[in-house]
Amino acid sequence: MQGTAAILDRYDIGQVDETLEINSGLMHSTYLVRSSAGKFTLQRLHKKLATAEIISDYEAVTSYLAEKRMLSPRLVRTKDDHPIVSDSEGRWWRLATWIDGETRDKVASIDEAEQGARALGRFHHAMADFDYPFASQHPLHDTEAHLAGLRSALMRPEYAEYRESISGEIEQILEVLPSLLLPSDLPQRVVHGDPKISNVLYRGAEAVGMIDLDTCNRHTLLVDLGDAVRSWCRDGSEDEQQHFRIDRFEAIIRGYAAEGPILNHLECAHLGGAGRLITLELACRFARDVMEDEYFAYDASRYSSRRAHNKARTRAMLFLANDMQSHRAEIDGIIGRYLGPK
Repeated sequence: MQGTAAILDRYDIGQVDETLEINSGLMHSTYLVRSSAGKFTLQRLHKKLATAEIISDYEAVTSYLAEKRMLSPRLVRTKDDHPIVSDSEGRWWRLATWIDGETRDKVASIDEAEQGARALGRFHHAMADFDYPFASQHPLHDTEAHLAGLRSALMRPEYAEYRESISGEIEQILEVLPSLLLPSDLPQRVVHGDPKISNVLYRGAEAVGMIDLDTCNRHTLLVDLGDAVRSWCRDGSEDEQQHFRIDRFEAIIRGYAAEGPILNHLECAHLGGAGRLITLELACRFARDVMEDEYFAYDASRYSSRRAHNKARTRAMLFLANDMQSHRAEIDGIIGRYLGPK
């Protein structure tokens, strides 16, 4: 595979002084590039997100946010005006402007959760009048498709050994997740698609914007809020069994109520189950990858294989989903207090 120097030579960014790998995220390989023209983000795109349609949508979203004076990276085109570079192995690379700030691997306080919710709310507000037909058809939170994918993998005889190793977890997912599916008549709005805490950009104590905008599309806002709840209302990494933090949930709802768009009655009615839905959806995806062994990156320093890491992730998400359910009455009370009729 070509090195990053050969990739960067395709861009008009002056002399490259430094390229540093950033070890975060489950999808892309990301690098900070310092050159005489400034700082940039170089990413080798995951094969599942390397399509012309996704690149086109990314450029449209980031350009629109810049027009709205929202902090956002901007796609940098090559010297010959191409949006990506394809290396000798057919992998796609993308360069974008760097946005100064810090990201968090986990939420450390209720203030960080509230700030993150405010940033997500501002993003939803900014994109409310984005009149653009998305070219890609890849809403990350297609729960029914993820369930179908899991069921399909269960039918493959070559996965029998791996299926058996998490049979109890799969049984729970298939029993509970279908009951949490959202109604089809919820308003469809522009969503981020992957608002885990590491995709919120902070400057000091303030959350200033959203990054990693490959997954934007039209969907119900509840998938973003549910994913924020899943990501921000727990400690540790995704493979650790951690309890649900109701204080952070309240901070999310408080922050979003202050700066997000108004949710209608149907959205408010289903918001209480959204975090559990997305948590179990992710458990479904991890369980499927235990069998198929092709999608999520894994930590080779702590696990012997992708399958081993995904087993731990599956179990951690199930633990969290079950703990969320034990707080359901409190969750509904908080939603009513901040988002209910005034």
